[in-house]
Amino acid sequence: MLWIFLAILFASIVMGLPIAFGLGVAALVMAILSDIPLSIMIEQSIRGVNSFPLLAIPFFILVGEVMSQGGIARRLMELAGALVGFMRGGLGQVAITGSMFFGGISGSAVADTAATGSMMIPSMKQQGYSAADATAINTVSSVIGIIIPPSIPLILYGIVTETSISRLFISGIVPGLLIGGALMVTTFLLASRQGGGVRQFRWDVLWQAFKAAWLALVLPVIVIGGIIGGVFTATEAAVAALLYSLAISLLVYREFKLAALGGMLIRTARLTGMVMMLLAFATVIAWFLTINMVPQTLVRQVQAITQEPFLLLLIVAALLLLVGFVMDLTPAMVIMAPMLAPIVTSVGVDAAYFGVLMAFVLGIGLLTPPVGTCLYVGCGVGKVSMESLVKAMLPYYAALLVVLVLLIAFPGIVTWLPNLTAVRGN
Repeated sequence: MLWIFLAILFASIVMGLPIAFGLGVAALVMAILSDIPLSIMIEQSIRGVNSFPLLAIPFFILVGEVMSQGGIARRLMELAGALVGFMRGGLGQVAITGSMFFGGISGSAVADTAATGSMMIPSMKQQGYSAADATAINTVSSVIGIIIPPSIPLILYGIVTETSISRLFISGIVPGLLIGGALMVTTFLLASRQGGGVRQFRWDVLWQAFKAAWLALVLPVIVIGGIIGGVFTATEAAVAALLYSLAISLLVYREFKLAALGGMLIRTARLTGMVMMLLAFATVIAWFLTINMVPQTLVRQVQAITQEPFLLLLIVAALLLLVGFVMDLTPAMVIMAPMLAPIVTSVGVDAAYFGVLMAFVLGIGLLTPPVGTCLYVGCGVGKVSMESLVKAMLPYYAALLVVLVLLIAFPGIVTWLPNLTAVRGN
């Protein structure tokens, strides 16, 4: 049954069929071959999307939209400029720090690439960065947005593997900061080639930027602080973040236009609909594989090869890197997580740790050709060719791989904070 599913999925990718439709075709074929009533297939698909935590996805998407058009993102970027603009690498450091701020609220790598790139790339070009280098920094830093909470991929992982989303969010804080630090160090080392002069640090400028952006900084406090403090779940945090962002954009910054809300809702509905369709069909596929004992068989076969967590995680990470070359993050997460999570947890690996690791590895896939979504967005925003952008990103690929090895070698980087806070509920 596994080989039938993989064959149909591969054929769908080759033909250019949307992954969601490919999953639907695979589910239909498997149902017919198994002589299972199609009504069961419908029941399983409904079960896959009948989940309260899924509500967090459209709310966090809307938060990102409001941030971009309500003045929140711009103020955060200005604060990042005042905070790290004096460092070697100047605006490159600002772009990365801004992505850490923005990603810590929107939860979407693509939204981060579009929002920060459109604000930073023109200024970076004026300061001496080549178009390729400026675009590379803004594109590669978008991976931070899917690690630092909130994170839409982590929500999906939590749903399909029944792992606490709140615990996943807390697990992503330290790795997200580590990724940002690695990218900043890389930018520092490359600064002499990239240009972008250093500007003087001034406390008065930092204070003015902080006063303008402090209300925006409350957003991540609402999300992360509320979850750690047990005030609300991750889903409730998404609603609170949306209400707060709308309030300050409408009443304080007064840059948000209600007329733009309709377009935001349409874009949110489209993205949410895509995710729901993927989850519905992926749930059916997971059910078929489970009743045919595929996950259990995979666990036994992998355990026969190795039960050493470090070696197993290296193998799984290499597999996910290959998957990321040919499949976008969202379908890869909903398809692969139910199959791989039982394998790694069978050797004692923490489920939340693996969720963060999986999101990071598949996030690298967003930055690599031929299907890297963030690459295409970056090329459009920066007006550069794919070839020149990939070439400029090579040092950053190396930095991300170093972080990946560190996370595999030292799992405590990920697990110590959630263990410390003992966050477990959804």
